[in-house]
Amino acid sequence: MTRFLALLLALCTAAPALADDIFCEQPWFTRNLIFDRAGFCFSSPLGQALFDNSDCTGTDITLPERDRAGIDMILELEEYSLCDIDSSATTLEHLVQFEYLREMDVIPIPVEHESGCMGYLGPILPLRTGPSNSARVLEQELEPGMSIGFGSLAESGWEFVSIYPEDWDGGAIGHGWVNFHRDFPECEQYAG
Repeated sequence: MTRFLALLLALCTAAPALADDIFCEQPWFTRNLIFDRAGFCFSSPLGQALFDNSDCTGTDITLPERDRAGIDMILELEEYSLCDIDSSATTLEHLVQFEYLREMDVIPIPVEHESGCMGYLGPILPLRTGPSNSARVLEQELEPGMSIGFGSLAESGWEFVSIYPEDWDGGAIGHGWVNFHRDFPECEQYAG
């Protein structure tokens, strides 16, 4: 069984996450990155360590509907997973694994269950910083033979993906928004 299939099986059958688990840290970081971009002023040591308060406007901020709905979904995910991030800390153990979110113009909303595509069969597609053809193109492209991880809410026909080499070795080699111009990409095999 490939490492990715084993990981997906573990994710789908696992009990709720532990408080310092990456599956709690990433939703926490995503939620607070949305707040940071809206001008929220962080008071906790962790919030101040990870986000720039120099341009904050206060704690009573207004979020666009898309972000408000996303925050609600993330909070539900964190509650379901029994997440309890220590905001008195000054870093997250797995921060390096989701720093790429800072590059995105539109922050993807994580979902509870992940899925994957092994052996992508479609054309070369650019990864973008947002779900739009006008969003900036990122350096890495999705190429035939790669594998794709899906773990975020689709938006307007766009998917936020993590891409991996065909053998899944070394972890993700890119992240971004992609439009497959259909419901789902053609792949040799699906998981999740």
